[in-house]
Amino acid sequence: MAPAQAPCPSERGVPRGSSNRYSMPSRFAEQHVSLRAYAGRIVLVSGHDGIAEHKRRFTRNVSYFEPWHYVPLLDRKPGALRNGAPFVDWQLPGAMHRIREHYMVGKGGGREFVDLLLLAQDHGIEVVETACELAVEQSTLRLPAIINLINQLVEPVITPLSDAYTYPQLTLRPEADCKRYEVLCAAGEVAA
Repeated sequence: MAPAQAPCPSERGVPRGSSNRYSMPSRFAEQHVSLRAYAGRIVLVSGHDGIAEHKRRFTRNVSYFEPWHYVPLLDRKPGALRNGAPFVDWQLPGAMHRIREHYMVGKGGGREFVDLLLLAQDHGIEVVETACELAVEQSTLRLPAIINLINQLVEPVITPLSDAYTYPQLTLRPEADCKRYEVLCAAGEVAA
């Protein structure tokens, strides 16, 4: 007579594979990573470095995404921005959300917004968010105008040389007026 065996998990009413899924940065795909589960958080580790952290959830079979983990993949597939699972309920800062809505209306707008998101990865979300706020204030939502604002925010302030010759100094720092660009675009004077 065979010894009695404990029922397998699927026989006890707990489906196999009933764990949640947490995202990690796409550059770590197909690499070995470790998961450290704490009482209130999940930390994903590669080597000795923490690569992602999520609030721990006690649900079953749910995927939790951090959209920024997938932004580099949008460079190859910008269409995923419209219906991709990580981006469906993405809570962007107010100005960036307004710009996203503006871009997604037109053809090719998804590609422009992806380019803006990639700039956020290069320069930091704070810089891009500030540039987007300025763009909304100036009613210039075109990508080249926003890139110009980002460049103004990240350019280092040049200190004058301490040579014997004194160069003329501006008393007021010039400000870019992106509305002039918008007027030219509306008049059809700018080549696409």
